[in-house]
Amino acid sequence: MKKKYDIAAITLVIFMIGLLSINNFMFKAVSRIGAKELLSAKDSLGGNYYILLGCTILLLAIVIVKKSNEKLNFIAGIVSSICFGLTVLFSGLSVNYIDMPNAGGRISMSVGCYLYLLLVYLVQSKCNDNVKESWKRFIVFAIGFLIAAVSIVSGKLDGLSVMKEFSTYKNEFQMYFINHIGMSFKVVLSGVIFGIPLGWIVFKYGRARKIITTILNTIESIPSLALLSIMMLPLSLLSNSFPILKEYGIAGVGATPVFCALFLYSLFYIVNSMYGALRTVDKQYVDVAKGMGMTNLQTFFKIELPIIMPVIVSGIRVSLTGTILGVTIGSYIGFGGLGKFILQGLNGFAIDIVMLGTLPVMGMVLFFDFTFKMIVVLIDNYRKIKGRIRI
Repeated sequence: MKKKYDIAAITLVIFMIGLLSINNFMFKAVSRIGAKELLSAKDSLGGNYYILLGCTILLLAIVIVKKSNEKLNFIAGIVSSICFGLTVLFSGLSVNYIDMPNAGGRISMSVGCYLYLLLVYLVQSKCNDNVKESWKRFIVFAIGFLIAAVSIVSGKLDGLSVMKEFSTYKNEFQMYFINHIGMSFKVVLSGVIFGIPLGWIVFKYGRARKIITTILNTIESIPSLALLSIMMLPLSLLSNSFPILKEYGIAGVGATPVFCALFLYSLFYIVNSMYGALRTVDKQYVDVAKGMGMTNLQTFFKIELPIIMPVIVSGIRVSLTGTILGVTIGSYIGFGGLGKFILQGLNGFAIDIVMLGTLPVMGMVLFFDFTFKMIVVLIDNYRKIKGRIRI
């Protein structure tokens, strides 16, 4: 069979090369909210521009010839990961090549730079689709993030405006970050505790299925801000009727309505993944278990749960990544997550304060998305080793 070219990956890399040519890769400004002067990669990266351009052209060459070859896809993934890390590093070093009008001037990544990083990540994902070994897929993502992390820790990015904002709001950032990740895990953990039993009930009992799925589907169709607003009214009435609840943080604004709204969204993902997974279990396994005298709960924990575990983990992955994004909206009703920076930056027309909230959120989404995908791979590999799956 004739192997086909990876048109999607080729197109992405061509766009990456184009982004290195546009006059919107970086920008400089006289102050945080001053007039911005757009810069191309060539004007802002100095001699490092040619290194990044050369790596991108090399990536294009490999992507064109790789097709579905696993070894070439792995090499292409590594090159794209290096491009990711170098882009972050060279952006930080751009302060050495850009002339600033005054000491208070700001240098920032612009749309072109952020789009380049996004496209690199997509190319990595495309290449990893043709790589079987999980450790190789891990290396593909790890190299770029390692270069970026070392660049940040070593201070190579300190000259960028977003890092100056981080230094200014370091204490607030730490508090908001802990609040954000803490709320996300509370929501998803609660969703797992209640969602798995509900998913089992939905699968076993048809009448309950109609009621529960109708409620969850209706909730899922409500926009996030609207659902938060809906939650505020009953919680406000409840806390006003029973003032003692306010001592425990239960009120119409802040963390409580955010938790309640996102918990319902989390239930939707986990219940549906649980129900869908149970439908895929071969009934012969269940019949054999019942023939051996197992109860419904014993059948679930000993037969069904080990089989559907990868699907459940995938449902948790979708729930967690969606929740991390959803928590940012909580800033509109007084919750102190990373969305506070986004709201503050938008109100003050300060793009780097917006990015101070946006970049960590996107980083967490990508990290946990990749981590849970690796967990699914590890579960599958473990089951293969134990002989539960025939290769």
